Amino acid sequence: MSQELDLSLATRPNNTAAVPAILDEFNSLYSTLETGGEATRHALVLKARSLLHALQSPREQMIQHTWADPGLNAAIITGVDVGLFKLMVKNGVDTPQKVSNLAGPLGVDPVLLGRLMRHICAMGHLVETGPDEYKPTNFSKSLSLDVISAGYSALLGGIGRSPIEFNKFLRDTNYQNPVDAAHTAMHSAYNTDLPNCFEYLRSVGLGPQTNNHMGGYRQGRLPWSHPEIYPVAETLFAGADPSPDAPLVVDVAGGLGHDINEFKALYPNHPGKLILQDLPVVINDVKGIDPSIELMSHDFLTEQPVKGARAYFMHSILHDWPDDVCTQILSRLADAMKPGYSKLLIFECVIARTGAHWEATAGDILMMTQLSALERTEDHWHKLIEGSGLNLKITKFWKCARPDVENVIECELA
Repeated sequence: MSQELDLSLATRPNNTAAVPAILDEFNSLYSTLETGGEATRHALVLKARSLLHALQSPREQMIQHTWADPGLNAAIITGVDVGLFKLMVKNGVDTPQKVSNLAGPLGVDPVLLGRLMRHICAMGHLVETGPDEYKPTNFSKSLSLDVISAGYSALLGGIGRSPIEFNKFLRDTNYQNPVDAAHTAMHSAYNTDLPNCFEYLRSVGLGPQTNNHMGGYRQGRLPWSHPEIYPVAETLFAGADPSPDAPLVVDVAGGLGHDINEFKALYPNHPGKLILQDLPVVINDVKGIDPSIELMSHDFLTEQPVKGARAYFMHSILHDWPDDVCTQILSRLADAMKPGYSKLLIFECVIARTGAHWEATAGDILMMTQLSALERTEDHWHKLIEGSGLNLKITKFWKCARPDVENVIECELA
């Protein structure tokens, strides 16, 4: 027999009984923040979220999800688009600024700008210093940086309808798990026949913002080559061909070169040479990386031109594709690898079987709604790499203590 819920449940706090224990745990964690570093800070963020959820009512959560958060996104995307946050930083990061003084240089109706900034403030991202007068927080200051603001322009402004209309896509596909890269919720939401969301974003002029976001979302994370994650000297340098022309690391689809440039900075005296590969439209935008890094145009679905490298590296590439396309990508790399010498290093999220981290699950939904792709569990990685007839094997998952940092999945020829 079904049971009807009393509507009053939606207007009461979710779990006030849990508050004392959450506060005790929060205070205990906070006392170790200086020594615990980023891992402790991440744990504190989760506890703070638990506290908020315990105190909020379901009704308040519903209003936040359906009114406040979409409204905030609309305000931030517009602010990024017109240059609001860059102007505020230019005017002085700690200077109170009036809406009327900002509206003119931005070319925005002051009434409109005031309404947008009022909501950004109400959501905690500006500090109110008077009527229609604000100064930025650290977050809104950071929106003046392209690598931070670009995600709002690209993911929300460019392809934000895909997750919102995902239910319609699922309705039309009988609620099947999406696995077709040529038929995604993005294709449906934007009525496009372009190959994927990256091509679509480039077609609407958001290619640079997409590239910036690729560099922005990984800010603050340890690079794959950091000794806390992967022992580069022991696993790559030892036994490597010392010839200056011998390829040491090929960064496949490496975007604007953030990873390979960090590698160069960490290991300036590395043996061999470093190579950055991506599509011509991306390689043409590469700027400011070490000049010794070779730039090479390459499509990873075609034959890998660099044979026998010590390591082929991919960061957050395979999560963009369902298994059938990943198998094609991996086969090209396996064909280029030298038995007993070459390694394939995949730096990707590995979703925990239980207690999955929110960035991992968010990434999984993002991949599903935009690309019919996914973030993978350890079991799924074994199935993809070792169960697809690729002659590859996983030798180790190199893990970081921080839950938001990807694993290095080290592979060799079987």
